[in-house]
Amino acid sequence: MIEEHDRALEYDLMTRTGRTLSEYMEMGAAGKVALLSFIGNLTPDSALARELDPKDEFGAWYTTAKTNAILADLFDVFVQANTKQGRKAAEYPRPKKHRVIGKDAIPISEFWDWWNGKR
Repeated sequence: MIEEHDRALEYDLMTRTGRTLSEYMEMGAAGKVALLSFIGNLTPDSALARELDPKDEFGAWYTTAKTNAILADLFDVFVQANTKQGRKAAEYPRPKKHRVIGKDAIPISEFWDWWNGKR
């Protein structure tokens, strides 16, 4: 699992724990137990879960952004249902789409070059 999906796992570790895969491996048995626990409890929106099952659409629904969009739609429906005819229903302001740069985790060596200013 670690060798096949190291980039996705590395990304999840860095973004969710602030540590790298090599740091967990250096911890010995305790690090490996912690790593197994981390992997076993990853949510469907994690990079590893999306890589293991790219056809599973649940991961996209699991995100805060998707939940917020659903709640905003419900808000609009409730306002529309309780608005007198002739008055415009209030619409919940939605964020503009943002540009996504990159799609996968980068190797740690490239990350440190970027982090240290060798962009």
